[in-house]
Amino acid sequence: MADDRDIKIYVKKDNEESGEFDALSEDIRRHISNGNKDKAVRLGSQMAAIKPEDGAVNIDTENLPAAELYQIRVLFTFVAEYAVRRNISDDFLADTVSAAMYDYLKTNEKGYYDNISDGGAFTFYLLALNKDGDIAENIGEQFANRLSINNDEIRNFGAKIFSKSYELFEKMIKNADFRI
Repeated sequence: MADDRDIKIYVKKDNEESGEFDALSEDIRRHISNGNKDKAVRLGSQMAAIKPEDGAVNIDTENLPAAELYQIRVLFTFVAEYAVRRNISDDFLADTVSAAMYDYLKTNEKGYYDNISDGGAFTFYLLALNKDGDIAENIGEQFANRLSINNDEIRNFGAKIFSKSYELFEKMIKNADFRI
């Protein structure tokens, strides 16, 4: 009797997987050729560069201590990522914008990037998104907690930062004019 332990069975590659890969590859090529990829990189860099003290988000940051300015910046970065995920339905473009944001920070603001890159900076804001109630109020509450200043004025200020920065980032995304 023949020993068939060394017989190999050929398993045909799944056509569905191959088709998905081909579609994804074509999608990426299309975004590169129509300029969407370059727009996404530019948008991500612009979003990452927004700081509390530059006035892009219409909030009063005059005379705020460095710790509060830092927490506002963290919230800006979180809201930028949130706005990207909510307003860009194409995964490739959304991922490209996000990657460009973090590449910008890694290159231009290494210390800040190192502080936020472990994901812990956004954990409580992510939890606030899933909490019942008004998202801006929930974010404002977490903002106050991050500052260890638990009062209505700071909670309302955090909610205002969320709302106004979301408006700005949403407008920036729309103005990027991606061709889908």
